[in-house]
This record gives sequence, C-alpha cells and structure tokens, in this order.
Amino acid sequence: MKKRILILIIFIMTIIIILSIYTIFNFNIAKEKERYSEIKETFEEAVIWKLDATGNSKRHCEENITKEMTITADHLINNGYLKKEDMLDTSGKSYCDGYAKTFATEDCGIDYKIYIKCNEYKTKGYKDYK
Repeated sequence: MKKRILILIIFIMTIIIILSIYTIFNFNIAKEKERYSEIKETFEEAVIWKLDATGNSKRHCEENITKEMTITADHLINNGYLKKEDMLDTSGKSYCDGYAKTFATEDCGIDYKIYIKCNEYKTKGYKDYK
C-alpha cells in the first residue's frame, strides 16, 4: 500500500513539474511576442514621424519626388526619430534591425511596409539590405 501511495505521489509531482515548465515556457513566448510587437510599433511611429517631418507623406504627386524609398533603422536612429534602445531584442544583449519600404498610394500619399529582424524573430518578407 505504501508503494502505491509513493508511486502516486511521484506521478502527481511529475505532472505538476511538467505543467509548471510548460506554463513558464508559454509565458516567455508570449512575452517575446509582446516585445516584438512593441519594437515594430515603435519603429512604425518613427517612420510616420520621418515621413511627416520631411513632407514625403503628402507631396510626391505635386513635386514628383521619389515614391519608393527604404528607411532604415540606422537612418531613423541617426536622425533622432528612433532611439537605439527601442530596438533592444528580448535577450537584452543585442538589437533588432529594421527597415520600411515606402510606396505611392493612388491618392498621392505614401504608404509603407515594415520589416523587422531580431535574433529569434523576422517579419515575413524581410530581406537583408546591407
């Protein structure tokens, strides 16, 4: 009888340990996804700020300026639109990279697509541009 109780206790403890590890693992994944979302959102805000500050978001039809351009994270950081710390990866030791590709819209505006690359994350369509 004591052997059965001991085996049952070991079995229950094993299940508790496995569930704890699974919960911690899922929590870390959710935290990483949240951080990557924050990085992309902050990068997008910097791109919008840059486009508005340079007037490129509204005037390309009138002045025939370049409709397509690449705005890099380095450019945004070097020109004060973005802080390097905003691109800090989930490890806290390295930085993500990113760029936005702009394109003309039919109403003479400019829209963009953002691409981010981190150690363990990369948006679909990201291509190394360096």
